[in-house]
Amino acid sequence: MKLSTALFAAVLMVSVGACGGREERPEDTGPINFERNSAFTGPNLRVFLTLEDGTPLTVNTADDAVKTSPGSTPLPGHQARDWVLVRDDENGTSIVYALVSWDPLDTPDYLLAGWWAQFPDQHYPDISFEDSIQYAIVDGPELEAPPELPVSGQVSYAGQAGGLYTYLPGSDWGEEEGKGFAEEWEGRIALTADFADGTIGGCVGCDGDLVTRRAHFGFFLGDELHDTRTTIADYELHLGRAPISPEGNISHPEVTVRHPAREITASQGHWGGSLSNRPDEDGNPRLVAGFVYTRFVEGDDSDGVFFGAFVAPSETYGDQTPRR
Repeated sequence: MKLSTALFAAVLMVSVGACGGREERPEDTGPINFERNSAFTGPNLRVFLTLEDGTPLTVNTADDAVKTSPGSTPLPGHQARDWVLVRDDENGTSIVYALVSWDPLDTPDYLLAGWWAQFPDQHYPDISFEDSIQYAIVDGPELEAPPELPVSGQVSYAGQAGGLYTYLPGSDWGEEEGKGFAEEWEGRIALTADFADGTIGGCVGCDGDLVTRRAHFGFFLGDELHDTRTTIADYELHLGRAPISPEGNISHPEVTVRHPAREITASQGHWGGSLSNRPDEDGNPRLVAGFVYTRFVEGDDSDGVFFGAFVAPSETYGDQTPRR
């Protein structure tokens, strides 16, 4: 499944705003598309999607990998690896980051989380994020077929969330006002599913602080951290309780941003994903995976965006010690 976004266009406009003042941003998110976007036969990976105009795109590790390294995973018994994939052809340039976690004894048991940036009619390295198209992707066989959902009980899910964060400081930031930046963020997500009423909700950043660090997006952002004041630390992203569809899918337009010291005057967003069709030892879906997006405005006219993906194992299934 994938979620489209114009976040990189927003990043570009924030950078321009540092020199030329504030500009209106485009809408930063599109609907979640619950479709397959990958095939993995360990260690070979193919990632694919279809653009809105019907153009099919694909990249694979055999032909397009420019960087790879061992990854970390919260899934017990799994190992992980990440890749940066670049393809330049008649459709333009595709740049893909993919992190795959899989069971070495059962290769079809895999989960992919990644990002795809498409640059139509642009050819690497002469590319610009202006007019590019971006997608966040979370995919795997356990998110395809509907799960057998419990009819009662509550289940806790907790794991890692992360993605990209843009911030345009307002008047409270003195000389930093108007000097926008983009960063990579990470934090803990905690969800509670109530299967009696068929809903799920939770929070990103309520269990420990959000942090900025270079984990996956140095290829896009460079190696230097820009958020030197750690403005991100105390934000919380509260995910409104959402209905779980019979297919185990979630799509809900309610994300509220909170901060103990900043006045949040407005926030809006969307979150969702899918429950696994593989059960944990208690017979519940063993994980929830998906996306979160929110844009917020503060009392001094600061303007921020969080966009990212998450994987949250159930309390029974999840060994929170990452394995390599």
